[in-house]
Order: sequence, then structure tokens, then C-alpha cells
Amino acid sequence: MSITLPRRLAHLCLGLATLAASLPALAQQSQLFVTMNVHSTSFLEPGSGEQRFAPTYNWIDDPRVAQLQSFKETATYAGGSGVGEFEGRIGLLRAFASASYPYGFDAQGHRVNYGYAGSAVQARFYDTIAVTGAGLAVGTPVSYTVNFSITGSLSSPNFEMGGFLSADGLAEVRLRDMSSFAEVNKSWDAKKDAPGVYQLTLNTYVGRNISISGMLYAGADVSDYAATGRYAEADFAHSAGYELIPSVAGLNTTGASGHNFLAAPVPEPGTWALMAGGLLALGGRARARRSRR
Repeated sequence: MSITLPRRLAHLCLGLATLAASLPALAQQSQLFVTMNVHSTSFLEPGSGEQRFAPTYNWIDDPRVAQLQSFKETATYAGGSGVGEFEGRIGLLRAFASASYPYGFDAQGHRVNYGYAGSAVQARFYDTIAVTGAGLAVGTPVSYTVNFSITGSLSSPNFEMGGFLSADGLAEVRLRDMSSFAEVNKSWDAKKDAPGVYQLTLNTYVGRNISISGMLYAGADVSDYAATGRYAEADFAHSAGYELIPSVAGLNTTGASGHNFLAAPVPEPGTWALMAGGLLALGGRARARRSRR
């Protein structure tokens, strides 16, 4: 009997995150949710067993949602290993997953290993923002643009027929008008989409509330049957970032969590030139000091 490690887990996580993010927040105004499932399992007798860690963290309308959280789990058993890491808060998600497992047979074809290892890390956040400020009257049409930035990579190979080896990275961003339920969203798949910055714009009105949500998933699985590799990795520890740009300066960008989503302004070309000149000057002074020594 072979051990198949279907990629349905990744899609299930994405589906659950999408469903949760799409539901209107009732009393809930902000949330940070993190779940991890890291394990190494052996079915070889004698000595079958596993090491598994599957913590879940869920904060709702809690100050910790806006504070940087960090978790790491490592499972090792029967030569296999799974590693899962998360770091993030509302507006920033980072995840890493890796798995390795030895080949099932020796050179003579005798079974020496029988099992698999895996890691799945999923995080999502939700926040609500009151559309106020900038001295605008209630009912004034405005818009918010979300900058969704994603960086990361999958190991190669990242898929083997039968599911014996896989690495997956999935992400999502969603903006919603809480009055009209109009929304814009983007689902991102590391196997189909390039890293970079994606922009979405939501039209709304002063006096309403909007919600912003994000999700990041990293998963890796390796079975003793894998023929293309013994290691798989989904490295998104460099982050998925979520920032807002209002159509009118001064519009509120701070969520119920207390986190300010306002995107940092991009320096003008002249400012870049001044910064570069300053760095060159500092470098010249440092070289001069070294030469005097």
C-alpha cells in the first residue's frame, strides 16, 4: 500500500480561509488566526508511531492581534522531519514549511522506511476600518486601494504525481464594503502567480465601514515513495504585506485593532538622489578614516 499525500489539504485550508473571510463580521471587529500541523509519521513495524504538533491560536478583538507573534514547531521521527514557522500580526503574515523523509527501500529492494512527513502553516487576519476623516461629509464617494505584496519561493521539484512530494504557497487579500457588501479580492498561488505587489481598489462612501482580510498558507509533504526528491519547502518567511492607500489624504486607515494600514509614501526622485548622495558621502568618509589608520 502506498501513502498518497493529496494536495487537498492546501486547497481545504484556502477554502476555509476564504469562507471565513467572506462572512460579515457581526460583533467581531478584528481577528488573528494561526494554525499549524507539523509531523513525521512511520508505519514500519516494529517501531511505528509519530511525532506531531498541531497548535491553533485565535485572538478576536484582542490587543495581541496587532502585536507581532512568532511560533515554531519541529517534529522528527524515524528519520523524517517537519518544520513549521509563523511570524506576523494584522497586516503582516509570514510562514515557512518544510518536510523531509528517507527513501522507503534499500539498494536490494528491501523496505527500510515506510511513512511520511509534512508541515502546514496557515494564518489569516481580519480588521474593520471606519471610513471617516479628511473633513469630508457623510456620503462623499471615496476609495481605498490595497497594496498586497508577496515574496517567497517553493523548492524544486514541488510536485510529484501521486502526491508523494509537494510544496504549496497560497495567499489571499480581500476588501469589502460592510454596507453594500461590494468587494474586491485576489487569490494568489505560488505555482501560478509571480511574487510582487498586487493592487485592488474598492469604492465606498464616507460614513461606512470597510473590512480588510488576508490569508497566507505554506505547506510541504514528502513520502518514503517520493522518487524526485527527499525534501520539500515552502518559504514565505519574507512576508505577505497588506497596506492601504486612501483616495483622499487624511481618510482613516486605522483598523479596530489599532493597526494603521497606511502605506509608506514612496520618496520622490529628488529625495532618492539626496539619499544616494548622502550614502555616498558617508561611504567616502568611512574610507578616508580607514586610510588614515
